[in-house]
Amino acid sequence: MLCPVRQWATIVQRIRSYPGATDSTPVNTVTSPTSKKLQQITNTMLLNKLRAAADAVGKEELGFEASELGLHSIRSGAAMSMYLTGVPVYTIMLIGRWSSDAFLRYIRKQVQEFSAGVSNKMIKADSFFTIPEASHEDPRVSGHYHNFTARNNNGRDAQSDSARPIFALWT
Repeated sequence: MLCPVRQWATIVQRIRSYPGATDSTPVNTVTSPTSKKLQQITNTMLLNKLRAAADAVGKEELGFEASELGLHSIRSGAAMSMYLTGVPVYTIMLIGRWSSDAFLRYIRKQVQEFSAGVSNKMIKADSFFTIPEASHEDPRVSGHYHNFTARNNNGRDAQSDSARPIFALWT
């Protein structure tokens, strides 16, 4: 299970294990593979690595050029990946530290992904029927108080307002 507190503790322990690291060493610190000196990862370094990885995969496979990638692509890509695998929206918001549902703008509707298996689900119900003489006690019947469509905006029973036109100025 992904626990952000445990992940953060693991990062802090890793950084504290570096020779020369202190409690003030930033979390974006690594040791240089060649000099073994402490080095901070910059956004330019990260962008270069991301684009190099995209170049290695290739435009034919990805459908876009590496130069089209930015660092925000990681965040929106993670949100998209979680959404497509069925992670609830509130969980995506918590993990991505989204304070609103603005991340939904970044989730591109991919028809193939969203529609996968829909036709199979549709044909699973091999038969269905309409209930022949539904009673007025049945909440599915139009006009029943518990039928949401039978209520107006104020939550009152629509039958009591049946004489009023839909454009009435009174409430």
